[in-house]
Amino acid sequence: MMYQFSSGGRGMNQFPGGGLGCLITAVAVAVGGYYLLQGLYYLLLWAAPALLVLALIINWRVFPDTLRTWVNTLKTNPLSAVISLGIAVLAFPFFSFYLFLKALGYRKMEQLRQQYGDPNARRAEQKEEFASYEELESTPKEPTGQSSENKDSPPPIKPEIQVPPKEDNRYDSFFK
Repeated sequence: MMYQFSSGGRGMNQFPGGGLGCLITAVAVAVGGYYLLQGLYYLLLWAAPALLVLALIINWRVFPDTLRTWVNTLKTNPLSAVISLGIAVLAFPFFSFYLFLKALGYRKMEQLRQQYGDPNARRAEQKEEFASYEELESTPKEPTGQSSENKDSPPPIKPEIQVPPKEDNRYDSFFK
């Protein structure tokens, strides 16, 4: 016997209204999304000039970098570059918002680089500081075996290492 848990009515995988309910919900979400994007488009259309000026003020390098990226794409994949240019022209308000966000991102990355330490950026910022030190007097070290007193005497002879005699091992015959 198989037992199936039911929470009283509809199961977890059922949608109210069945297939027709799914279709009505999908159409409602699509229409709502269209009106939402349309309102955002008109809002950004009015704000686009200000967004471009702000992007220019925040970090002007965004514009040459975007142009350089587009030219590189034009060299490697011309169809994709033309399509991206067409989308940038048709969706100009969204493109200007993208440039504004990219300028903010460049600025934030520069701040993080300065804060957490890009070694090249830190060296340029730091003043040249010298470490304090104390000069110590020293005498040159003479090679071992030749002190100033007995330069004529030969160096000491090292004793040879003696190898202990090898004992007969009764198990040697097993491994031959």
